[in-house]
Amino acid sequence: MPFRFEWRDPTQRAICYIATGDWNWKDYHQAVRASAFTLMSAEQPVDSVIDLRGSTRAALPAGAAAHLRSFGRVSQARLTGRAAVIGLPAVDAESLRDGVLRAADGLVKFVEDEAELARLLAEWAANPPAT
Repeated sequence: MPFRFEWRDPTQRAICYIATGDWNWKDYHQAVRASAFTLMSAEQPVDSVIDLRGSTRAALPAGAAAHLRSFGRVSQARLTGRAAVIGLPAVDAESLRDGVLRAADGLVKFVEDEAELARLLAEWAANPPAT
Protein backbone atom coordinates (compact mmCIF):
# COMPACT_ATOMS: atom_id res chain seq x y z
CA MET A 1 0.00 0.00 0.00
CA PRO A 2 1.42 3.38 -0.95
CA PHE A 3 -0.21 4.95 2.14
CA ARG A 4 -0.82 3.45 5.55
CA PHE A 5 -1.94 4.95 8.82
CA GLU A 6 -1.06 4.43 12.48
CA TRP A 7 -1.22 6.28 15.77
CA ARG A 8 1.82 8.45 16.37
CA ASP A 9 1.97 7.32 20.00
CA PRO A 10 -0.20 5.60 22.62
CA THR A 11 -1.96 8.84 23.63
CA GLN A 12 -3.85 8.74 20.29
CA ARG A 13 -3.59 12.52 19.90
CA ALA A 14 -2.15 12.29 16.37
CA ILE A 15 -2.74 9.87 13.55
CA CYS A 16 -0.03 9.48 10.92
CA TYR A 17 -0.64 8.88 7.23
CA ILE A 18 2.62 7.48 5.92
CA ALA A 19 3.61 7.43 2.25
CA THR A 20 5.74 4.63 0.86
CA GLY A 21 7.15 4.58 -2.66
CA ASP A 22 5.19 6.03 -5.55
CA TRP A 23 1.71 7.21 -4.56
CA ASN A 24 -1.14 9.36 -5.81
CA TRP A 25 -3.99 11.32 -4.27
CA LYS A 26 -6.37 8.36 -4.55
CA ASP A 27 -3.99 6.33 -2.36
CA TYR A 28 -3.91 9.07 0.28
CA HIS A 29 -7.70 9.52 0.33
CA GLN A 30 -8.24 5.74 0.61
CA ALA A 31 -6.06 5.68 3.73
CA VAL A 32 -8.01 8.59 5.21
CA ARG A 33 -11.33 6.82 4.60
CA ALA A 34 -9.97 3.56 6.05
CA SER A 35 -8.77 5.37 9.19
CA ALA A 36 -12.30 6.51 10.10
CA PHE A 37 -12.97 3.39 12.18
CA THR A 38 -9.65 3.74 14.00
CA LEU A 39 -10.36 7.40 14.76
CA MET A 40 -13.63 6.50 16.48
CA SER A 41 -11.65 4.84 19.28
CA ALA A 42 -9.92 8.10 20.24
CA GLU A 43 -11.14 9.72 23.44
CA GLN A 44 -9.94 13.24 22.54
CA PRO A 45 -9.48 15.40 19.45
CA VAL A 46 -6.93 14.02 16.98
CA ASP A 47 -4.41 15.95 14.88
CA SER A 48 -3.10 14.54 11.59
CA VAL A 49 0.47 13.99 10.43
CA ILE A 50 1.17 13.36 6.76
CA ASP A 51 4.60 11.77 6.52
CA LEU A 52 5.99 11.90 2.99
CA ARG A 53 9.55 10.92 3.92
CA GLY A 54 9.10 7.41 2.50
CA SER A 55 7.85 8.70 -0.85
CA THR A 56 9.92 8.12 -3.95
CA ARG A 57 8.21 10.95 -5.82
CA ALA A 58 10.33 13.92 -6.90
CA ALA A 59 7.26 16.17 -6.60
CA LEU A 60 3.69 15.93 -5.37
CA PRO A 61 1.18 14.38 -7.78
CA ALA A 62 -0.78 16.68 -10.11
CA GLY A 63 -3.53 18.66 -8.42
CA ALA A 64 -1.51 19.47 -5.32
CA ALA A 65 -3.03 22.94 -4.93
CA ALA A 66 -6.46 21.45 -4.30
CA HIS A 67 -5.41 18.30 -2.46
CA LEU A 68 -2.99 19.86 0.03
CA ARG A 69 -5.87 21.67 1.72
CA SER A 70 -7.65 18.34 2.16
CA PHE A 71 -4.95 17.37 4.70
CA GLY A 72 -6.70 19.77 7.11
CA ARG A 73 -10.25 18.72 6.30
CA VAL A 74 -12.36 17.41 9.17
CA SER A 75 -13.57 14.20 7.56
CA GLN A 76 -14.37 12.51 10.87
CA ALA A 77 -15.70 13.97 14.12
CA ARG A 78 -12.54 13.26 16.14
CA LEU A 79 -10.24 15.17 13.74
CA THR A 80 -9.21 18.69 14.73
CA GLY A 81 -8.52 19.96 11.21
CA ARG A 82 -4.89 20.57 12.16
CA ALA A 83 -2.41 18.70 9.99
CA ALA A 84 1.38 18.65 9.95
CA VAL A 85 3.25 17.59 6.81
CA ILE A 86 6.80 16.31 6.99
CA GLY A 87 8.99 15.26 4.08
CA LEU A 88 7.53 17.54 1.44
CA PRO A 89 9.58 17.21 -1.78
CA ALA A 90 12.02 20.12 -2.15
CA VAL A 91 10.46 21.28 -5.42
CA ASP A 92 7.10 21.73 -3.65
CA ALA A 93 8.59 23.17 -0.45
CA GLU A 94 9.96 26.10 -2.50
CA SER A 95 6.42 27.23 -3.34
CA LEU A 96 5.20 26.98 0.27
CA ARG A 97 7.62 29.43 1.82
CA ASP A 98 5.40 30.54 4.74
CA GLY A 99 4.83 26.93 5.79
CA VAL A 100 1.07 27.20 6.42
CA LEU A 101 -2.03 26.62 4.32
CA ARG A 102 -5.48 27.55 5.56
CA ALA A 103 -8.21 25.02 4.83
CA ALA A 104 -11.97 25.58 5.06
CA ASP A 105 -12.15 23.86 8.46
CA GLY A 106 -8.52 23.69 9.51
CA LEU A 107 -4.90 24.40 8.73
CA VAL A 108 -1.95 22.58 7.26
CA LYS A 109 1.53 23.26 8.63
CA PHE A 110 4.68 22.12 6.82
CA VAL A 111 7.61 21.13 9.04
CA GLU A 112 11.21 20.43 8.08
CA ASP A 113 12.25 17.77 10.57
CA GLU A 114 11.19 15.46 13.38
CA ALA A 115 12.15 17.96 16.11
CA GLU A 116 9.93 20.66 14.61
CA LEU A 117 7.11 18.13 14.22
CA ALA A 118 7.41 17.05 17.86
CA ARG A 119 7.33 20.70 19.06
CA LEU A 120 4.27 21.45 16.93
CA LEU A 121 2.36 18.38 18.13
CA ALA A 122 3.21 19.21 21.75
CA GLU A 123 1.91 22.75 21.23
CA TRP A 124 -1.28 21.43 19.66
CA ALA A 125 -1.78 18.87 22.47
CA ALA A 126 -1.46 21.69 25.02
CA ASN A 127 -4.00 23.81 23.11
CA PRO A 128 -6.92 21.61 22.08
CA PRO A 129 -9.34 23.17 19.64
CA ALA A 130 -12.49 24.78 20.99
CA THR A 131 -15.48 22.47 20.88
